[in-house]
Amino acid sequence: MSANDRGLTEYFALEGARTLLSRYRDVSDPVPDDAEVWRRDLFPVIRGLWNAGEDGGWNLYEIAAELRLAAHLFAQDPAGGHPSLANFPRAEPTARTPEVYRAVADHVEHWAAPFNREALFGTPFTAREPVLRFPRLRQFLVNYFGQDGLAVDDDMQDATLEEGLHLVISDTHPWCPWQLPGLIAECAEARAVFHTEERLDTFFGGGGMGGGRPANGSPTSSRSSSTRSPST
Repeated sequence: MSANDRGLTEYFALEGARTLLSRYRDVSDPVPDDAEVWRRDLFPVIRGLWNAGEDGGWNLYEIAAELRLAAHLFAQDPAGGHPSLANFPRAEPTARTPEVYRAVADHVEHWAAPFNREALFGTPFTAREPVLRFPRLRQFLVNYFGQDGLAVDDDMQDATLEEGLHLVISDTHPWCPWQLPGLIAECAEARAVFHTEERLDTFFGGGGMGGGRPANGSPTSSRSSSTRSPST
């Protein structure tokens, strides 16, 4: 294995934990030492990852294990020099990072048992959470829409819905038996979760998926947080 391949392997070994902590990805926004604060901040993302795990994504036990590995690596090198810790936040204060990560790992591992039903169903969605729920749909919007909300291909800017679907099917063929069913399933789930036109527009045209145009026809920004891969 080349050094570059080894670096990529080490980087993505903690991708589940990195996704969980993306709320604190900014250097100026470290993981707080106050458990009450980070539990509140991380609740929607943990719930989103739990939902994704039910469909075959990372499960919470895997993410807890990754957090403990990150704690071990930070304990060995508080500067975070290990390749796995690239784009990884530290706690505040920095010296408490291993202890905070172990506490977060314990919380994540026991999050689903028992459920606090009032919090589970009463806490509204945030933009970060549903993105975890629709990975194929999010990738589709990133591929086919620019940051101003217009289709990447100039010829498709005024495309009808039917023409847009034809583009997707043509582009995915002959892989459509593997790609399209999952994409269609996510569309159906999105309609079940956001079951009014207003809620769909707010999510898909706004801070959630950040693609396309809302019903009023005004362009929206598609800037969203994305995983930054390590330098090659």
